[in-house]
Amino acid sequence: MNLVEAFIRDLSGYRDPVQAERAKTYNKSAREHWGIRAPRLDAVIKPYVRAHDVPALLRLSHDLWQTDVFDLMIVAGRILAQKKIPASADLWRLLTAYLDDVDGWALEDQLYHAAWKCLLQTPALLDEIETWTVHENMWMRRAALVYTLPYAKPGYDPERMLTWMGTYASDPEWFIQKAIGWWLRELGTHNPQRVVAFLNAYGDHLKGVAWKEATRKLDQTWRMRS
Repeated sequence: MNLVEAFIRDLSGYRDPVQAERAKTYNKSAREHWGIRAPRLDAVIKPYVRAHDVPALLRLSHDLWQTDVFDLMIVAGRILAQKKIPASADLWRLLTAYLDDVDGWALEDQLYHAAWKCLLQTPALLDEIETWTVHENMWMRRAALVYTLPYAKPGYDPERMLTWMGTYASDPEWFIQKAIGWWLRELGTHNPQRVVAFLNAYGDHLKGVAWKEATRKLDQTWRMRS
């Protein structure tokens, strides 16, 4: 029995058909779901991370993702997020390859911790990420914002991403609008003036969900305008 077979054996005993149907409906996904909650996933992941080296864990993540089973793909992302796995070119290649299969926020968001590791070590990756902003796939466009959220934190320059968001302002996709709001909300925790400037420039094009999120850290007069 190889590593991925052993992992699937250890996890499959926790399948919950009722929860699986609920999750499948919630995620609006055609993929097979096992209905296993995150704490149980993490409990199975932990001993494997402890017992195996980084190359083996990257292979395990890859093989789990290839199953096309939602829960196992979630695990693949959670493995990449482990502190034991450092930022590297191999990690970046793996997670960006996964993006081709992403069809929902839940899978995409499982990859952002690994993406953040890589981006913070290699800021030049922003050049590649910028190409995603004009991708025909909405989830790739969304990833350009979600995977650059560290740049909304103090000590980083947000201007490049704010330019992207300006081009996104009229995007009709709900998840794009939500991501704009998420990014601006994070920026607003320490730089509300820059958020206000963005809203003054692009606010007329934003949908309500973006405005609501973006103004959470602003004063009440801005929040009331949503």
